Amino acid sequence: EVARRAMGGHGFSAFSGLGRLYADFLPSATYEGDNFVLDQQVVRAALKSYTNLTTSANPSAVSLSPSTAYLRLLLSKQPAASSPSLESWNDAQTSIALLEWRAALVVREHAKTKNQADASVNQRVAKAVTEAFVAAQVGKIIDGLSTVGPAGVA
Repeated sequence: EVARRAMGGHGFSAFSGLGRLYADFLPSATYEGDNFVLDQQVVRAALKSYTNLTTSANPSAVSLSPSTAYLRLLLSKQPAASSPSLESWNDAQTSIALLEWRAALVVREHAKTKNQADASVNQRVAKAVTEAFVAAQVGKIIDGLSTVGPAGVA
């Protein structure tokens, strides 16, 4: 806008191209801002669920929403997922389990270190959480397809 005004009447002319640049730039800045805000909201919800789960007198996976169901893994006494066998990579549940473990561990680590300065932590945590959620939802769809036979016959 400053450049347009500095050019006087020429800045308002379509021939200068500034109108098109301005129209293209403004939405681009908004997109980046929206992604930042969405990342913050995802991380805030994940930390809230983690805190509620860990401070509860009787923690239970029942209290978790579908978007934070991966946190149930932190309730188990078994260690994090071990290295999958070569054959298990063909099973979608292996990928889903690994993504859920990653999300749970990343959220737990962020909760422990949230007061330390890290510019990209929200982006990393939000990515892990959303990938785990999407993978779990796709896994449910795949499971639903396996109950339906060929050509939609049950």
